[in-house]
Amino acid sequence: MTPEQDITTTQNRLCTAALNAEQAGRLRDAAVTYREAIQLDTANATPYLFYGFALDRLGEHEAALQAWSLGADRDSNFINAWRSEHVDELVRLRSKAANDALRRHFTAQHARCMDEYLAEHPGADIERIADAIWCQTHEVPFEYGHPEQQPHLFYVPGLESIPVYSREHAPWFDLLEDAFDQIRNEFLAAQEAAAGEQAPYLAAGVASLGDAWKPIAGSLNWGSFHLYKQGQPNARLIEMFPRTLEVLEQVPLVQTPTGPSEVLFSVLQGEQLIPPHFGVANTDMTVHLPIVYPGDAAIKVVNEAYEWQPGKVFAFDDAFRHESWNRSAAPRVNLLFEAWHPHLGEHERAAVMATFQARLRWNAGRSLDHASL
Repeated sequence: MTPEQDITTTQNRLCTAALNAEQAGRLRDAAVTYREAIQLDTANATPYLFYGFALDRLGEHEAALQAWSLGADRDSNFINAWRSEHVDELVRLRSKAANDALRRHFTAQHARCMDEYLAEHPGADIERIADAIWCQTHEVPFEYGHPEQQPHLFYVPGLESIPVYSREHAPWFDLLEDAFDQIRNEFLAAQEAAAGEQAPYLAAGVASLGDAWKPIAGSLNWGSFHLYKQGQPNARLIEMFPRTLEVLEQVPLVQTPTGPSEVLFSVLQGEQLIPPHFGVANTDMTVHLPIVYPGDAAIKVVNEAYEWQPGKVFAFDDAFRHESWNRSAAPRVNLLFEAWHPHLGEHERAAVMATFQARLRWNAGRSLDHASL
């Protein structure tokens, strides 16, 4: 038996013992044993489901939410398993409990965040953001306003749907295009020295989305030089791109408390395809400035393809279905960043940031040890 098989066998034995204790009414013993099982292999989501259910029955509701949420991080189908008739009834029962509790929690969290924002900014017009939907955890069913616009994380109904943005939406396109030569020269000068900072744009786990994603998941086939990633700065890269960042200071970038949400140079190798998908939210535009164009490389938004043009800004709402390809033999390089949807007001932007930060803070505080066992 391999070490991995031994761990799986031991984890299964512990889960069986915990379930027996749970069914015998010894909920605290069951919870302790489920937690022990999780610690053997933290990547297996199933024990989190059972651990959270035992905690919830003990009245440890916040601890249950944290355990279920951590489990959902490990398996995106975690809270939807109850929908399948082919899933074991024990799992379905616990999945439904997790689903209902997490949806209530996150929907209420968003509402509280908006109430707190209004308390700090009386009269602020944030009604659209207060009505926004966290798509994966909204408490009640909803429909998107446009069939081709389906952000998978955050959706603001009533915000104008603009698949591709024009210069009229963003006059700052000119700033980027005027600085194109300087930005391009910075990239070319830094490319070799910064080689060690390049990383796969996508995590390896994205391969689970299907065969079409496997060539670029966890691979430099689609690589990135992230100056900022989820607000976190890369100090070494930032030093190499002073002019690029100077120009971007004049752009309404989506911000976090620690810096711009995302600024990077996206490198798609030759003969690679980014399959059709939807982006995160409809509150921002994804902006590309093509830096190195090898020919026969483009992006398709909904049903229209757009060939990259070096030095010409292309901005679109990535909540719309889109795909991209590089059919040449050489890499394609674009400067890529997120800017706010032009029809969002200052308070609306701040309210979006507030609800994202509220969720990030709660996520950062999660622990398997929250319960008083």
